[in-house]
Amino acid sequence: MLLLQSHSRFLLEALLNRVQNVDKATEVDYHWVEFDDVRYHVQVTMKNPHIVLLSVSLPVPPPETIFIGGLPFGAIEAIKAAYGNVVQILDPPRDGFNLTLKLNLSKLPPNE
Repeated sequence: MLLLQSHSRFLLEALLNRVQNVDKATEVDYHWVEFDDVRYHVQVTMKNPHIVLLSVSLPVPPPETIFIGGLPFGAIEAIKAAYGNVVQILDPPRDGFNLTLKLNLSKLPPNE
């Protein structure tokens, strides 16, 4: 089976907009569904504009796919390796989601 990696354009735009406007105390609460029933929820509060909560819900996988705790095998390790101390994985995730990440934008390296 060929697995093509794609990104969510809306998620990318939402996160880039938040990073570029991190000093503006703007509340964000986006919900949307994309390809093959992947659901997203992005939330930022005015109280803590440097923290982004990102929740992802994945559709039921095909039987040949190895899922552990509702996520593809190795997903947690890949997230930790890619994002380090910028991301905290919340356990348990928010209700109805397979994964909830707490992104601390104040820990992003400058100019990144």
